[in-house]
Amino acid sequence: MVTIESIIIGIVFILIQLYALTIVERSPIGEQKLLSLSGGIAIAYVFIYILPTLHKKQEEFGGSLALDTELYFLGLLGLLVYFSVYSFAQTKAASHLTELTVYMVQVSFFMVYSFIISYVVFSTDVKRVESLFYGLAVSLHFIGWSYHLGKKHHRLHKNRGRYMLAGATFLGSIMGVFGPLSGLLIESMIAFSSGAMLFNVISKELPFEKHAHLPTFLISSLVYAATMISLKAFFDW
Repeated sequence: MVTIESIIIGIVFILIQLYALTIVERSPIGEQKLLSLSGGIAIAYVFIYILPTLHKKQEEFGGSLALDTELYFLGLLGLLVYFSVYSFAQTKAASHLTELTVYMVQVSFFMVYSFIISYVVFSTDVKRVESLFYGLAVSLHFIGWSYHLGKKHHRLHKNRGRYMLAGATFLGSIMGVFGPLSGLLIESMIAFSSGAMLFNVISKELPFEKHAHLPTFLISSLVYAATMISLKAFFDW
């Protein structure tokens, strides 16, 4: 069912993919603080919501699957895939390729990433305040990694990549609303995206580089985590 909340979240996701560079560069709190805010909330979202959800789904499928760790393995696979994409862009082999080729490899994998995360967000049965709360975390995460990808390849991202990412996000949102809401495929997507999100947050959004503000990262992560735990306990999310 299409709700007002899902429409708002979908529009926000697409606008972020289109204008992440502008959002960060013109942020009233500054680039460092906004990126650290996005990283802090994203990492809290992974540990407080995504991983517990993954554990719950693994237990549900434990009786029908061969082992007790299949979904966790898919999470590991997601982390390894995006680590490989990031590493490829830094290799000597990539330096001999055109910027367009290197960028298209990266943006293609992030189109898949955008599609999966959008599908997962819109295929879950969360509604109202809960959906907006979780949508905030994903929106800030999209700002962080889309900005890093676009800053390194500014011209290509502005002229081509951001529209490709927005299209993948739109398609994932639409299919999430009208596609299946449960099943092994959905749980596999949750598992894979959780591993990919962990890597992307840790590699790009943890405050160990010049575009980072440690206090903002720590405070945002702890406040979001505490708020999420309190709301989950109070509303039984």
